[in-house]
Amino acid sequence: MSIHKTAIIGDGAKIAADAEVGPYAVIGSQVSIGSATKIGAHVVIDGQTRIGANCHIFAGASIGLEPQSISYAGEPTGVSIGDRVTVREYATIHRGTKEDGLTVIGDDCYLMNYAHVAHDCKLGKGIIMANSATLAGHVVVGDGTVMAGACVFHQFVRIGRLCMVSGLTGSRVDLPPFVVLDGRPPAIRGINIIGMRRQKLSPQARTAIKQAYKTLYKSGLNFSQAIAQLEQESEQPQEVNEIIDFFKTSKRGVLGLYSEDDSSESSNGEDGHN
Repeated sequence: MSIHKTAIIGDGAKIAADAEVGPYAVIGSQVSIGSATKIGAHVVIDGQTRIGANCHIFAGASIGLEPQSISYAGEPTGVSIGDRVTVREYATIHRGTKEDGLTVIGDDCYLMNYAHVAHDCKLGKGIIMANSATLAGHVVVGDGTVMAGACVFHQFVRIGRLCMVSGLTGSRVDLPPFVVLDGRPPAIRGINIIGMRRQKLSPQARTAIKQAYKTLYKSGLNFSQAIAQLEQESEQPQEVNEIIDFFKTSKRGVLGLYSEDDSSESSNGEDGHN
């Protein structure tokens, strides 16, 4: 175990034998740090916080401190961070608000400088948040979504799987899976073809996703009617069922502005499919 002599480690903290803790880091008594994880200089970690293996927390990051919520009354809450997560300089991840509440960061996420994940958020796997991207409380983000710099999402919003969010944008309502969000006011600019290719979604699945969004946004039907029509179609790939479920379970409503002028939506792959 490599712990710098200036670090402050609370009694009861559990730090793996091969973890590293840099100078002037402060680790609370209820914190657990996994194997081969590196904690940089001046990092502060508190609360019932668990950090997995092979993570890298860079200088000045703050994890597990009290949430910015007037409803918080000192309940024992924490943060759960998976394996191979990177948290860059001065990013902030706040703990949950209610007893046993957790803010969750899944495996292989990458949070860049000044990114902010508020209390009770739930991030899936492989998510990227660029510089100053901000999530308010209780936001849920699906696997593989990428958020560019300075984007902002309202509390309780859900962001679907494999979305691409452009910088300086965001949403106050839910963003469905597999789409590109851009502009102010924000609008869906087609589907995230590049992201889906990288995740090796089949050409057939990509084509079905594109057709599903045409039914939802371009058919002249309202969302309820469009969902009913999609449910009547047989042999849908699971990705279309994922879209249907997302719309049916939305509590805040789903973003309604849609345009197909984004270059990532219109580009073709070598296989000739969108």
